[in-house]
Amino acid sequence: MYQVLLVDDEPIILSGIKYLIDWEKNGCQVVDTARNGKQALEKIRALSPDIVICDIAMPVITGTELLALAAEESPDTVFIMLTNHPDFDLARESLRFKAVDYLLKSQLVAETLEASLARACRERDKRTKLTRVELVDSYLKEGEQQALQMAVHHLTRAMAGGDSDLQETAAVLERHGVTSGWGMAYIPLDFSRAKPSEDGSDADRRRLCDWQRDMLGKLAENLFPHQLLFCPNKLGQQLFLLAWGLDGSEWETRVLQFAAKAQSASATITQAGLRVTATDFFRQGGDLAECRRQLVLLQEYCYLEQEGTFFRQFSPPELQPLHLSGFGGRLTAELRSKNPTGVAKLLERASAKIRDTAHEKGQAEWLCGEICAAVDGVLGSDGDLALCRYWEQVQLLRRSQALHWLELLQNELAAQLEQYASGKQELIEKAKQYVLDNVEKKIMLQDVADYVCISPGYLSALFKKMYNHNFSDYINHVKMERACELIREGRYRIYEISDMLSFENAYYFSQVFKRHIGMTPTGYQKKIRRE
Repeated sequence: MYQVLLVDDEPIILSGIKYLIDWEKNGCQVVDTARNGKQALEKIRALSPDIVICDIAMPVITGTELLALAAEESPDTVFIMLTNHPDFDLARESLRFKAVDYLLKSQLVAETLEASLARACRERDKRTKLTRVELVDSYLKEGEQQALQMAVHHLTRAMAGGDSDLQETAAVLERHGVTSGWGMAYIPLDFSRAKPSEDGSDADRRRLCDWQRDMLGKLAENLFPHQLLFCPNKLGQQLFLLAWGLDGSEWETRVLQFAAKAQSASATITQAGLRVTATDFFRQGGDLAECRRQLVLLQEYCYLEQEGTFFRQFSPPELQPLHLSGFGGRLTAELRSKNPTGVAKLLERASAKIRDTAHEKGQAEWLCGEICAAVDGVLGSDGDLALCRYWEQVQLLRRSQALHWLELLQNELAAQLEQYASGKQELIEKAKQYVLDNVEKKIMLQDVADYVCISPGYLSALFKKMYNHNFSDYINHVKMERACELIREGRYRIYEISDMLSFENAYYFSQVFKRHIGMTPTGYQKKIRRE
């Protein structure tokens, strides 16, 4: 049973149409009526009728305007338009938005309405079927496209599975005609020279990556008869291009053209740097394993910044380990002791190893991760560590990228540790001045710690680290220097000086004096008199 909505601003017309024919006999049912275009649009959205019989001239929203809106929102709904005046332009406008019929109210009889209604029912069936076919086709195409992308994703994974994975991938690629005359390109992107956004947010970086990918996708469409540009992860800093339907000579020519155009366009539009490196040209699906092997090696060659475009142009390096096991622990120890020299030596060693050793990219990634964990673990709550968060936002694609980052990190840590040292020096100097100002009083470690606002244990440890002796020794040293001054004045007896400097008794004062000055207070007094 087809659902019908009647729309007219004249109640008499609405009633007349509603009772003009036997709706059930015609396989239809009037589900509701509306008095203007706005009301009709709301009921179309709510009821989704199959057929709308609608007057053209109505208030608020005209019938033609309603037809246009419904064509966008509910394209399967079929319209029969009514009017009091024969007007070719109105009829043409109605037909442009796919109204099935255009009827004059003055000539409307049961037979005419039934004939028009029959055409509307057939049109509704046709539109419903077409929509279903389009949805199925769209679903199948989307599914096939996703399957193709997933197949390429499996192929580009550096540590892809075994033969079963490749067999499944080969089946998908073969279904798309890919495994006859094909090749792949690896495209690492460098956004370090790109103009940063105003706020430098992750969203803006992703938009820049999306912009770059769309631009390269359009270039690839113009140069390769069949292609798929694929990004394996959300960071968007490396792309893979799969192209097929070519012969061997076309492959190399078009890759070089693509590389030149891509580099030129990127330098002008996004300021991103890029390389295009390509596998050999393959002629059958059985070459998938070899293609995967070449893609893995191309990533290593690009990381080591070897020259070349095609796989055959690269020379396989003799890869060696960095021999930096335990590096993170040693760096953590130096950072905890706030030793800028030790930190600098470790980072210089890491840079030298990365610069001078032909190594796998994964080893450098591990090393950078160890460094970030050490720095964050020790200094994470004390400052801005944007350089450590950097590795969460980028991929390590070039050796020079790691070296540049290590240089920046070394400079930043040196500045930060210098601030630590400067701040701690100020604390110690303040503590020392307190001793000088209160030399004749009984000075307790707790009193000095309270004065400089740190714990007694931290003050003691910090002083010992900086001067290699205890803070209590410094207090006694200052008191003994003052005792010598008082003895040279010759106005006080030894026990009076002991009391003036807040010692418990003269005996203890004498022992401390001998330890710091090398003789007893009496001996020092005699020496001064002789001199």
